[in-house]
Amino acid sequence: MKKVFTVLTTAVALAAVSSMAAPKYPFPQNMKHPHGNVIEYADVSMIKDHYNKWKKAWYDASKGYILAPEGTCSTVSEAIAYGMLIAVYMDDGTNGAKEMFDKIYGTWKSNGGNGAGMNWRVGCDGGTGSASDADFDAALALIMASKQWDNASYLDDAKKIIGWMSTNDINGTKIKPGSQWNDAFNPSYATLANFRVFAAVGGSGDWNGVATWGASEIKACQNQSTGLVPDWCTWDGHQPTKTSASVQQSEAAGFFDDAARTPWRTAWDYYWFGTASSKTFNATITKWLYDKAKVASEINSGYYIDGRAETSKKRSFASSTFSGGLGFAAASDETEIGQKYLGTVYSYLASKTACATAEGCGEGTNTGEKYYPSTLNLLYLLLMTGNMPNFYDMTGFTAFTPDPSKAPSLSEVNGKQMEMKDTTVGVSGFWHWGAYHDKYGIGTEMKPDSGTSPLVLRGGKIYAEASMKIGPEPEWSQEAADAGTLKYPSAGIAMSFLPDSKQGVDLQALHVAKLRIDIKASGPIRMAVLNGQSVEAGSEPGIYVENTSDYTVLEYDLTPEDYGFKGFTEDGNMGGLLKWVNKTTAPEGRDIIKDVRGLKFEIKQSEGGFGDVSIKTIEFLDESGNVIDPVLITKMPGVRGEIAEEPPTSSDSPAGSSSSGITDPNSSSGITSGSSGEALPAVFAPARFNASVNGLQIQISNAAVGSNFAVFSMQGKVIQTGMIKNGSQLVTVKNKGAYVIRVGNEVRSVIVK
Repeated sequence: MKKVFTVLTTAVALAAVSSMAAPKYPFPQNMKHPHGNVIEYADVSMIKDHYNKWKKAWYDASKGYILAPEGTCSTVSEAIAYGMLIAVYMDDGTNGAKEMFDKIYGTWKSNGGNGAGMNWRVGCDGGTGSASDADFDAALALIMASKQWDNASYLDDAKKIIGWMSTNDINGTKIKPGSQWNDAFNPSYATLANFRVFAAVGGSGDWNGVATWGASEIKACQNQSTGLVPDWCTWDGHQPTKTSASVQQSEAAGFFDDAARTPWRTAWDYYWFGTASSKTFNATITKWLYDKAKVASEINSGYYIDGRAETSKKRSFASSTFSGGLGFAAASDETEIGQKYLGTVYSYLASKTACATAEGCGEGTNTGEKYYPSTLNLLYLLLMTGNMPNFYDMTGFTAFTPDPSKAPSLSEVNGKQMEMKDTTVGVSGFWHWGAYHDKYGIGTEMKPDSGTSPLVLRGGKIYAEASMKIGPEPEWSQEAADAGTLKYPSAGIAMSFLPDSKQGVDLQALHVAKLRIDIKASGPIRMAVLNGQSVEAGSEPGIYVENTSDYTVLEYDLTPEDYGFKGFTEDGNMGGLLKWVNKTTAPEGRDIIKDVRGLKFEIKQSEGGFGDVSIKTIEFLDESGNVIDPVLITKMPGVRGEIAEEPPTSSDSPAGSSSSGITDPNSSSGITSGSSGEALPAVFAPARFNASVNGLQIQISNAAVGSNFAVFSMQGKVIQTGMIKNGSQLVTVKNKGAYVIRVGNEVRSVIVK
């Protein structure tokens, strides 16, 4: 008896030691993958918080369950496998992750999965037969566990399951949905990274062949315009279909909860192995996605593979499943745009956590995400932050330290900021610009600051630009609306045609047919047409501009259509109308075109976030494509878009004139602007006003009352601006030299000796 007791005690002790084995790669691993983008500024404490909330809601230690789907009485093999992956990567040596791993793996083994695939559902609702994706993930988790906790028995178990899968989940190299059915192909079951690891581990099955077949099959099922794949795809025609596994998906076949995981799977494959076909698969998606949803929080919870969003109440919202899964395609895009977009995916996922408890999840005060999105949320975060490396082969993975300074932030003003209401400078002849943002104290800020000019002189050219961070929109409720407590954030830059921003211009009378802009933008930047007809604040027709890493010329058809313009129409928005605008009070485009006040460029993001915009040119075109003189729109001649920048000097103005500056139109040499020497448009009339010099004072006389005036150095620097009030104006300069005076559209030069 004493011997038996000793043996039992030893066994218990060994089990305890086993469950407390120190991790070889404790969380956070902070390892850059060999390929692709990772979030280098991740807050690992946030990930720990997500893990703790997820574990509290979904892990039932008494049963060894990850509770799923939403009830508290069952689990599914998918949830067990996901839980095993999460545990193996989240173990920091103190949080009991290995103990959880062993308990849920015990559930796997005791429900058909001892050296095989687990029955796909157990508990109050049972189901026999395995689900292939769960089998693939459980085997991978065991391989990683063998390295994390230096335990060869996990690897032995993984090899047994791999051998079993090669004849039960795989038919030759064909990926079956499960061990007991084979009615269609599920693209998200093509766990390409897993297959390549299985091949490296060795044993039964042609896993490299399975990976090759899977990559070929998901491409065949992919819509080549949008990059989307369906949940289920027919074997022969590769068309969207529904199967017996689609019971919870009431819509027609499309890109829904299963398919949302596919870009994550291909990004994973590219991260670890640099597989070119996986990068190409995701590139097809991002080509469509970046235009469809400027940031991850705009991704809808379901699409048809042609790109149409499913807009039922069940689907018309964002969730971790889709914003993370579909957004993960950006991880394979190693451009600046891809990096920024992945940043919006991270930001969205960071803002979402699991419900406090499984019971009543999503009801009343028990807010948060349910089992499926909150579990994927954690898996997505681990992979994109460099906390899901290939423990089996760490070749090519490099350690890094998260750097908060690399997180998205406001960009500093790049150049010399112009003065507000300076009528002498502008973009393409449009001078009246301003920056604005809300003052609600909800996180909105911008550079340049609200109330200042967004016009910046850089490299001799004037740009209109801003870097913005917007706060989150409030959750609408009738009570809040009635109480007037809804505070919607705003930030942007606006351009008015006329000094009085409430006055409009009839663009139809000027035969305006198109708008052409040269712009660089990142984030959800919406361009809208300011007008005197739209009665609700923010209801103007507009369009989200394309995100590009460099300046790009975009052209929009301003033919009136529905409630806006033809060039703004997309996804049935009736001329660029926002969804919330009341159509019964919205003006029609044919009325708006006659009362246009200007343009605005603002960030629109319901979850809050960052956006940058820089505008190089703005041109209105007639039907023949000719640029309409902006003076006809603004009534303000002589607005310069190019200025020769002065070299650093202690003087406000150099002595003498310069050939690179401005030349008096009354002189024989004509008018030049900037260092290019290009002639300005012939909008200056011969000077009728007089100008005389007395010391460092310039006296302007005989000028038309009410005219705008400006005095420049010959290098284009503005010395003074204002309005002629009584026919004369005295201007004092600091230095001797040549100066140009503009009154209205008349220009004259003087020499201060």
